[in-house]
Amino acid sequence: MAQETEVFDFADLSLTGEAANSSDAPTGDYPSIDEVINKPIFVTGYVVKDTEAGDGGYIVKFKWALNEAETAFFTHSKKLTKVLTNEGTRFPFQTIIKVTIVRDMCGFEFRSAREAVTQQDIENFEIYKIRKRSFVKQRR
Repeated sequence: MAQETEVFDFADLSLTGEAANSSDAPTGDYPSIDEVINKPIFVTGYVVKDTEAGDGGYIVKFKWALNEAETAFFTHSKKLTKVLTNEGTRFPFQTIIKVTIVRDMCGFEFRSAREAVTQQDIENFEIYKIRKRSFVKQRR
């Protein structure tokens, strides 16, 4: 009989426990973080990844459902990585990543998987996508 894994909701994290930082990144293609925004996922851990530019990023390991294969997305988000690297964060935890807008800047936050995705969340995501396209065009 398989042992059930205790799953935490992001809102319930007491931030006491062990973080899941291992060098075992999932194999295969990773979705963009854009595919994960506003959808419930199970975060299972992370891997610190150095890039060619020398600025370390993070591979966030997750599952769409607990019984599915693990995949991952890459991020430089300070808000997300602060939670991942907090020594008390416990894995796996269920969450929704939402876009936040402060002044003119877009960012990401882990939120409770029990939160509804509101019209404001959808609009924030659309604003983020527009700004991202504009930023990419400027860099060319």
